[in-house]
Amino acid sequence: KGKIKMKIRAITLIDGELEVTEVTNTLETFQGIVGGYIEIPLISKVLKQHNIDVVINGEGKYIEGLRPEIALVGKETNAVLDVVYGNCVFVSHDEIGNTVGLNDEQIEVVTEELKLSAMLHEDGEIKKDFLVKVLLV
Repeated sequence: KGKIKMKIRAITLIDGELEVTEVTNTLETFQGIVGGYIEIPLISKVLKQHNIDVVINGEGKYIEGLRPEIALVGKETNAVLDVVYGNCVFVSHDEIGNTVGLNDEQIEVVTEELKLSAMLHEDGEIKKDFLVKVLLV
């Protein structure tokens, strides 16, 4: 009948706040958290080295009203290279690509990599400043 829905350890990034939590390991859960179609982009070599995936809204940049959450900043240049919009979920994967929960070391890596926050000034019709997490890439 139905498959057992496994809960896995993850970190959510919502409204600028990182939270270690448990989520049900289903596509619908991830779509619900990010608010739409999911994408798992490669945004950081450090995260990749530790088998950490970040699940984002694949259309987040184009959806009006989604809050910027992560500024990808060049280590050498300090320039903002890209911005991730909308809620994010950090998870891991096994050797064949299945989504699995984060272990203690991976939770430490995400927390350390996203320890910096900065004000991001949005140049739209409405001027807004957002406190975002900074990921040096």
